[in-house]
Amino acid sequence: MGAYSQCADTNNIYKFTYLGKNYEIVKEKKTWKESAACAVERGGYLVQIENSSKQTKVYDEIINGANISTTYTSVTNGGAIAYIWIGATDQTLEGDWKWDSKDDATGPQFWSGGKSGTSVNNAFQNWGGKSKSSQNEPDNFGAGQDHGAIGLAGWPSGTTLLGSPGEWNDISGTSDIYFIIEYDSIKAPVDVSTSNIIEQSNKELTAYPNPAKDRIYIQSNKAISAFLISIEGKRVGTFEDNELDVSELPRGTYWINIKEDNRAFRYPIVIE
Repeated sequence: MGAYSQCADTNNIYKFTYLGKNYEIVKEKKTWKESAACAVERGGYLVQIENSSKQTKVYDEIINGANISTTYTSVTNGGAIAYIWIGATDQTLEGDWKWDSKDDATGPQFWSGGKSGTSVNNAFQNWGGKSKSSQNEPDNFGAGQDHGAIGLAGWPSGTTLLGSPGEWNDISGTSDIYFIIEYDSIKAPVDVSTSNIIEQSNKELTAYPNPAKDRIYIQSNKAISAFLISIEGKRVGTFEDNELDVSELPRGTYWINIKEDNRAFRYPIVIE
């Protein structure tokens, strides 16, 4: 995978916010694993949908916000309709559906079994057939359908026999489709010393000064790669030896995107 922000072209990303979190609908076709890797690289994870309100919001943004065509692609192993990846998968153990949204074999289980399975701890699910009170998914049809996606039309194509628009289906993870990234809310930096060093959520790492005028410095106990991103999502600078000259950049708010081992962080910083 390439640089932190370059697994997806910013021209192909639609952004929205919901209940204090940021989301990106990435209109580039990737496999589930490629999508999860890109989500992590950008500092997030594949979207997790824990309730009906969030489900409604996400689907509305797909159709009416990002204006994605319901026929932008056709997944043959999913009833020949278009889908968008979410973070659901049972790739580790068949029928053990988890929000493994970073593809790191962790995350809460929300469903156990196939189409005759049950929600775990009354967790929300929106498998195909739910709107008609007829559970049809996940069915692991033909085996190898281990990853969850939102259907953009009823399936099989031209019908709602197995699922309706907005409901989830289990399809092959090798399918190339769009995906949705979710980001945790980001707290504003707090000035913790007279030297203006800013301590973020990762206590082993600091970025300073903030606001910055000429240069930004990053202090870290581990090897990192870091980039400065404009508020529109464009990379405008690369840190060399944890240092970046910002004297020629316009004033305003930017993001420092930092990748450390298998973790990624995104911090706001002001240039004045």
